[in-house]
Amino acid sequence: MQNQTLLLLMSDATTDDEARAYAAIAATQNARLICLLLSMAPPYPLNAFGALPYATPEVSPEWIEALNAARRQMKVRADALEALLQAEGASGDVQVVQCAPADIRAVVARRALVCDLVFISNSLRSSEVNIFHSACYGVLFNSPAPLVLNTLPLQRPQRVFIAWNTELPAARAVHAALPILKSADEVYIGSFDPDPIETKDGEDPGADLAKWLSHQGCNVTINQYPSGGGDIGESIQRRAQEVGADLVVMGAFGRSRLRELVFGGTTRAMLDQTDTPVLMAH
Repeated sequence: MQNQTLLLLMSDATTDDEARAYAAIAATQNARLICLLLSMAPPYPLNAFGALPYATPEVSPEWIEALNAARRQMKVRADALEALLQAEGASGDVQVVQCAPADIRAVVARRALVCDLVFISNSLRSSEVNIFHSACYGVLFNSPAPLVLNTLPLQRPQRVFIAWNTELPAARAVHAALPILKSADEVYIGSFDPDPIETKDGEDPGADLAKWLSHQGCNVTINQYPSGGGDIGESIQRRAQEVGADLVVMGAFGRSRLRELVFGGTTRAMLDQTDTPVLMAH
């Protein structure tokens, strides 16, 4: 984690204790912490869209006052977070974003372009579900940074579990997590319902990855797991718990995003669960 830039996505409901924990770790690791304070703008009044062609839209004074009040509230919270970072001796700054839900994805992705890891505070998931999912999609689909959930920045993980297949998202996640993997005591590679066809997972799934990671200095163990027709997300969590993993590394949205959104899938299951720390990339 030394000298990295960490992006923390948060809401005004994020507690000082949670923010302080990230700031303290950033200070000890000489990391730069960017706190991105996300908030929904008050809904735009419908009457503003009802103006005749070439007429000036009418925006009520009440909506303008609501917008200004929300901005003042976010400014107060941002100032408090700035003071918290200074008190902890952490390098970084606080940025405030107040926009429509449809714009969250682009805003988050732009900030994540120049960050090493993106974290999401627990409060954002629990208090702003729409913002949470939009922010996740922005990081995964429109930025090169991996997304980390359910954990503080890991200083030195003991065991890491890689949910592996031969698709590009999984490979990108492993590459993004390489500094973490190299510092871990043990790395477990797990393939679920592998396809032994040569053009798919091959006869020995994960062997090529294990050789590469071993050459990087990792202590690697490989396993193949049948799901028995069960949910792959639950299988990943269960196997990670069995080996005592501190972190799961996996690819996100290996299948089409539309299919996962409509029918559900491993990525959605891992995004929604709150028990297993996970690092994912698309």
